Amino acid sequence: MKIWFRICFVLGFCMVLNACAPSKVTLPSAEEQEARWQKFTTHTISENPYTLQGSFRFGDKDNTNRVNYIFWSNGSLPLRVDVMAGVGASIAKVREDTEQVLMYLVQEKRAIRMENFGEMNPLVSLGMPVPLSFYEMSLLLRGGFNQVLQELQLDTVKSKNAKKDHEKYTYYFSSINMDGMVQLNALGMPVHCEIDNAWAFDLQYEENNAMLPYRVVISSLIDDYKAILLVKERSTPPIYNAEDLIFELPQGTEISAD
Repeated sequence: MKIWFRICFVLGFCMVLNACAPSKVTLPSAEEQEARWQKFTTHTISENPYTLQGSFRFGDKDNTNRVNYIFWSNGSLPLRVDVMAGVGASIAKVREDTEQVLMYLVQEKRAIRMENFGEMNPLVSLGMPVPLSFYEMSLLLRGGFNQVLQELQLDTVKSKNAKKDHEKYTYYFSSINMDGMVQLNALGMPVHCEIDNAWAFDLQYEENNAMLPYRVVISSLIDDYKAILLVKERSTPPIYNAEDLIFELPQGTEISAD
């Protein structure tokens, strides 16, 4: 009996040691890191007509606002955007092309004209201080975040011990528009991104199309400001004509330039 007791004790002790030992974590190889980065940088989105409809919730913990949006375009600039209050009342009409952004603030009966890709972000005029233009938001929601980063350069790659797969694939980059880091899934699509030490992006993708984000959370790394972009409907209409992508300003509208 004593012998059996000793044998059981030794086996049990070995099992405890094995359970306490750290589990082996497989980190990606340099080739795996490079392959995922190549998927990210070479991914393209088609320039076909589209319509995106959804909601945009933004603010801090004490003051949150919600609007609905409709984006439509033939796949590139010009882009048309309508912004509505939750009850359907129009807040703003926007047209963005390669040279300028024209935004009409419906309730104020006032228009703002600004140069495209200038220092002033049109969304700031609507109380939405997120680091993207309307067109960049449309690229993001269509799976083209890599296209927002112009002349993208990879600085460093880091592997880390993590349970979530995308956290093992962390890339630090620099570009014309912004610098930061991005974590990529197996398809080379961004799951988490931080830019300019100021903003974080967390993306969730549709089940039936893993290349299209349906929910994007944009969080400030400085304060508690947060914005949530939701895509509720996507459609592929016929080609829009020029009249579909413009809007007429009411007579006598005051136009300011920023």
